[in-house]
Amino acid sequence: MCRLVLYLLFIPCLVYGQAEYYRSVEGLKKAELKTALHDLIQPDQVLKYGGKGEGYTWAGFYDADWLEGGYVRDRYSDELRLFNADKSAVANMNIEHIWANSWWGHIVNNAYCDLFNLYPADGPANGRKSNNPIGIVDGAVAYDNGVIKVGKSSSYRADSLITAWEPADEWKGDFARTYFYMATCYQHYTDLWTTTEGWLTVDGSEWPTMRPWVYNLMLAWAKEDPVDEIEQNRNEVIQTFQGNRNPFVDYPQLCEYIWGDSTDYRFYIDPTSTQTELFVPAANANIDYGLQALSKGYQTTLVLRGRNIAGGLDVSVDNADFQLGATHIGAADLEVGYALPISISPSAAGSYATQLSITGGGFSQVNTLSVSFVDGIPAYAATDIVCSVSSRRFTANWMAYEDGATYTLDVYTKDAVGTHVPYGSYTTTGNSYQVSGVKANTTYYYTVSIYDGGTLVASSNEVAIQMPEVDPVFSVSPYSISFSATPGNASKSVAVSITALSIPEYVMNISLDAPFEVSADGDDWTQNLTVTGSSPSFFVRLGSVEEEGDYEGEMVVTTKGVDEKIVTLTASVDAKKAFYEDFEQGSKGGYAEGTVDCSATTWKMTDALIGADDNAHGSKCVRFRNKGSIEMQADKSNGCDSLWFYAGLYGKDTGVKLSAYYSTAGGTNWTPVVQDLAVSTMQRYGYKLDVKGDIRLKFVNNGSSNSKRINLDDVQMSDYGQSNGIESIDGDERRATGNDALYDLSGRRATQKSRIIIDASGRKVISYP
Repeated sequence: MCRLVLYLLFIPCLVYGQAEYYRSVEGLKKAELKTALHDLIQPDQVLKYGGKGEGYTWAGFYDADWLEGGYVRDRYSDELRLFNADKSAVANMNIEHIWANSWWGHIVNNAYCDLFNLYPADGPANGRKSNNPIGIVDGAVAYDNGVIKVGKSSSYRADSLITAWEPADEWKGDFARTYFYMATCYQHYTDLWTTTEGWLTVDGSEWPTMRPWVYNLMLAWAKEDPVDEIEQNRNEVIQTFQGNRNPFVDYPQLCEYIWGDSTDYRFYIDPTSTQTELFVPAANANIDYGLQALSKGYQTTLVLRGRNIAGGLDVSVDNADFQLGATHIGAADLEVGYALPISISPSAAGSYATQLSITGGGFSQVNTLSVSFVDGIPAYAATDIVCSVSSRRFTANWMAYEDGATYTLDVYTKDAVGTHVPYGSYTTTGNSYQVSGVKANTTYYYTVSIYDGGTLVASSNEVAIQMPEVDPVFSVSPYSISFSATPGNASKSVAVSITALSIPEYVMNISLDAPFEVSADGDDWTQNLTVTGSSPSFFVRLGSVEEEGDYEGEMVVTTKGVDEKIVTLTASVDAKKAFYEDFEQGSKGGYAEGTVDCSATTWKMTDALIGADDNAHGSKCVRFRNKGSIEMQADKSNGCDSLWFYAGLYGKDTGVKLSAYYSTAGGTNWTPVVQDLAVSTMQRYGYKLDVKGDIRLKFVNNGSSNSKRINLDDVQMSDYGQSNGIESIDGDERRATGNDALYDLSGRRATQKSRIIIDASGRKVISYP
């Protein structure tokens, strides 16, 4: 009954769907269905991100999200803003990623630019949404503009609240179907998923890709807010730009066959049809098996899948060089999909084709099968063709013709009369080889041979490669920046550099949206800046923001004739983060002593490095060993109410202790915060300091060998006098006033044996012996 109700609900959408587009996925279920959809809906191309005019994201929005009167359809606020006639970015609006680009490491790939994942969004609302997962905000609300909410959510687990964002009811189904699309189209990003927020959503697999709490919530929202004309029109528009569609808009019931209550059933566009149908191969499809070796012949399979074929189907070919492994396929095999064996063994090199006839029960279909054979080694088109200022190369490819064979690759050009001009000859036991140092705008050729004691055994066909003009160099560093600030104060600025070579004009335009700001000199701040030269630099910061919370934005750097560069900007405004060091901006790959400019300040690092680690809260943290230390090289003003940091063992190291100190005398003498703290797994520690004036910190590894290593991350200090530091439950009369004055959950002073740290809300943070 449940499935029948679903079908009745979705039948009105069938008129809008494109049945032929989806025929290849019919008759599949669960993971097979999802993978077939993944293969089907890959975009042919995507618009360039950001920009102005045709070919860029805002031109896509101009057509896909147009409201009567020329207004932008904003699903994140009630603000009405007009599109610009030149199809440029609308002031105070962002390009919003429903699946945050940080979830796959900010890589500018198809997912980054895919219009199905992008919506025009109110800038302030998008900043507060940040990169958080979607969910029901049923706890403390941090932001609510009447359209979206950001706050604590029990959607993940009732006993472990997360920060999530919740859209308005009228858009919940739209975003759910976006989630279904992203989890399907980009299921192959299994090695790219990252960040805590990303891993709350995805599970790293190709199926189901989304975690159960996510897909169950999305299934519910998809039912509560069914497909409407707005979604259908957007689907049509995006297909004109990308060549693909969102199948969960065309056929909303699909989600139930992949994640819901119909996973045990095969998907059909019309489940009640009694018509004889063959879904694959598609009618009149030409199937080309490429270039093969004559001496080996070619063996493959062709899947046939259909339904309502009571007597099965007969198959035959009209070319004797093609042999079929069966001439009749039964109805039961056709319903689940039958892999028809095909063997091709011609007597001479050349191109071959046959007509595959599929008939039975009044059904008839013909498909062309074709293949080419070379008398020797099949050589294939070159890949990895690169022509840049720093590297010019291509990779030659061929069939692995004989086990253990040594191949000779000959690369050459040709003169005006076609005579070979040798470039290089190489030997390898593999079936590919990278050829380097070639010239731009030049045609190269290659052949592959096998010799036995100087005697030619086999050779290949000739392959031509046209090397293009030199690609310009245009890069921005860093490509991702995080800021922290206290309410009402701008963050510390971060220097950004551009490298440009072989570009048409050495004029670069930088644009970003408030509350982020850019400056050429660190004094005058704006949202738009122009710089010139081959290696210009400038500064970026978070401007003054009064309201606490997380903010997110993007900086777009453009120049003529080259794709723009996107720098991801994230920020946290928190009264407790007058000083916040996450080590994301620093770079130090070895243990040798040195000073490093990091996110919040400059550190002197002895027997310490900055490295990637699974325990890091971003992508990097500090690791130090063998009495190693890190020490601030500049003071923080306004003192310190409370200090927080994350610390834990590196890898499988054991028995390591950490000490922390502060100095109010510029580092000439040090006062202990904690000594010989026995760390284990990465955990957060907090201490009440109540120190006025200038202050700096030092952390020391008390280990005795190189195998005693500690990870340190997210060092945080609040200003002196802030009432949001480490407190007990019941108020100021039991507030900690010294390093040992920590209180347990009843408000009583904890013993040395069992300390418990409490945050301002009275919540237990961490305990340690």
